[in-house]
Amino acid sequence: MKRRHYFIALLPDAKIQEQVTRLKQYCCDRYQSQAALRSPPHVTLYPPFWWPDAGVGDLEQALEAFSHQAAPVELILDGFAAFPPRVIYIHVAPTPALKTLQADLVKAVAQPLNLPPTQRHPFTPHMTIAFRDLTKENFHHAWADFQEQSFAARCWVSHLTLLVHNGRRWQIHREFLLRNLAHDCP
Repeated sequence: MKRRHYFIALLPDAKIQEQVTRLKQYCCDRYQSQAALRSPPHVTLYPPFWWPDAGVGDLEQALEAFSHQAAPVELILDGFAAFPPRVIYIHVAPTPALKTLQADLVKAVAQPLNLPPTQRHPFTPHMTIAFRDLTKENFHHAWADFQEQSFAARCWVSHLTLLVHNGRRWQIHREFLLRNLAHDCP
């Protein structure tokens, strides 16, 4: 049975994606950390899991049903933070709406479909700019570089995104419009 690697995320608008990609490229050029460049800038709602090709329709159907009742959410990016000794990221404010969206996704999609439990830590919304291949030594240099810098941006996200790994990088498999407009958003 053929399986592929997927994850579920929120992607910011094109302007923020461009800014974050430049930061990822800077980390690649300056600190030899290129792993973050293998996915579009995103906030992970459900981390990578293996899923059979034969079940992708069920996964898409569950995400479509969930997106009908979920509302667009605002991402508020504010400064840099780290998960020592390998990860540097842009902090994303854990707003009540974002935390609720993530928790509801787990209850409405991940649990009913028995998605493999891959969440080892509590949900900490963030946008990674360097990780995995960032050496401990380069982490210290990069963190000294970023910890004093500021970064601020915000945008409304109106789609959930299902990403799939093509063997080399993560790419968008499908987007799901968040349709519950009961909440005010621009």
